Amino acid sequence: MAADTDSLPRIKLEDLFLTIREFEKDPATTLERLRCRICVNRKHKLGGDLYWSTARDNAIELQRLGLLEAGSFPKDKKAYELMKEKQLRITPEGNAVIALFRSDRSAAYDGLFKAMYAVHPYLRSFVKAVMQHHLVAPVITSLKDHVSSKYASAKQLSDDVAEKQLDTEGLLSLTEKRIQRPLTPAEVSTILSAIRTLLEESAYGAISEEPIDFTKKFLLKLNDIVLPNVFRSMDLAFDYRTHRTLWGFGQEWKLWQSTSAHPDYDGRVVHRTATIRLALQGESVESLIYDSGLKNTGENFLFKLYQAYLKLKNTYVPAWSLRAVFCFDNLCQDSVFDKLMEEHYTGSDEYDLQLEIHRQKGQHDRPLRIGNRNIGLVRVVRRQL
Repeated sequence: MAADTDSLPRIKLEDLFLTIREFEKDPATTLERLRCRICVNRKHKLGGDLYWSTARDNAIELQRLGLLEAGSFPKDKKAYELMKEKQLRITPEGNAVIALFRSDRSAAYDGLFKAMYAVHPYLRSFVKAVMQHHLVAPVITSLKDHVSSKYASAKQLSDDVAEKQLDTEGLLSLTEKRIQRPLTPAEVSTILSAIRTLLEESAYGAISEEPIDFTKKFLLKLNDIVLPNVFRSMDLAFDYRTHRTLWGFGQEWKLWQSTSAHPDYDGRVVHRTATIRLALQGESVESLIYDSGLKNTGENFLFKLYQAYLKLKNTYVPAWSLRAVFCFDNLCQDSVFDKLMEEHYTGSDEYDLQLEIHRQKGQHDRPLRIGNRNIGLVRVVRRQL
């Protein structure tokens, strides 16, 4: 694993600010009040203990950042019942963040990122890596495509694992193809050693559990083996869940983004969408520069769109693939592309855009919407002037 350990919070930026703003009118609150505030914000009923861990995790992070004081926190639901009315108090630094949020929301968000960067080693390692080069994460979601062509069904995998076997040769070969480089001898050795341990631990489950349920769990465990090892040389030897948390942070802060829709990569590609300038030998953030926003990316948008379209080499191309290529080439967020498409979908004197509605249920987490329609296919034609 990475040299420094970290407890990276599984939280959303929206919830973090919602939590700190609970102290706007009162310097003290409770975990239960925070939980109820989150329930209301997400339009859920207040009863029971829904989102108790979300309230706790956000409060823990704010205490880690020096923005509130609370002491210890509950580790489970039973402890929460005993501690839910315990007082949490805002610190002077927390009050300063609230005041900044009122006057300059963007500066408050940036300040919170800088504070989290300073206290989280994993976040620092990730930022240094993604600012230098895009990352390709060979996330394992398919047996046949990502583990081995031998496994056409979940039962075939279960049968093999029950015998403490796995087609590791197929897995390694597919992984090398997906990351577009050979694995080093050290990577191969570490992956195979971890898989041997996993097979020992999983053999009973392969026999006793339903094949589909077992396969889902097994693939998650394979991700926790493969991803840390292929990223170890970049000091990103984190488990799969931590990588997913980091990808989500970038999306919320508009600093980087990830996509599985880029046609040139069989996995999740992560690229920066802003410039993060570091100071003190990379231990702190000097400034955040959002140089790929609507204004800069919108200049000559249809020309840039046409260049991305040509790379897909087809008459009608999937909207999500076109967006992924465009955002990768122009280092922008999906949301920037979506907004610009909304503004320019009628085309121009030079470019004609032809759109087909996507009538089936979307297979991607962020469909391209124009008006109230999901767009499935796009054609971009350069007119003869």
